[in-house]
Amino acid sequence: MNYRRYVPIICIVGAFIGFFAATQLWIHAVEGFPSIMNVTGLDLMNSEYDGFQKYIPVIVIVLSAISIVTSASAMISPRLWFCAFISLILGAAIMVVTSIFTMWVIDGEKAVHFADIGLWLSYLAGTVIIFGVAIQYSTLFVKTKNAGRR
Repeated sequence: MNYRRYVPIICIVGAFIGFFAATQLWIHAVEGFPSIMNVTGLDLMNSEYDGFQKYIPVIVIVLSAISIVTSASAMISPRLWFCAFISLILGAAIMVVTSIFTMWVIDGEKAVHFADIGLWLSYLAGTVIIFGVAIQYSTLFVKTKNAGRR
């Protein structure tokens, strides 16, 4: 059995973690900051907070969806070697936009001080996608039995 074809499932799992991250709390209430409330990633869009950073959980969802498409394409047709590279870029982009979210200043403090599980799951999603791509590329250099013979 050639397991190389099924390795992109790791990237798909990472992308589903990205979907799940957006439904979890990204900001939690902290004593002493009355304007900070418990907010999930999807609720941030409709919140009264200022800044483009409130749309970052939706960006994570979009990047995760594109990663699912590219990983599924790599599973369906192994000749599409560049799909894994695109997934690598998407995983790194998820980590970059999540880092941008942590630098968001809310009520005089950076958002990382109010961070909750959704933010950390977003980091995990990017890491799992990158890890899955690394495994995909490492399997390209492993010789298989009867490779190239009919």
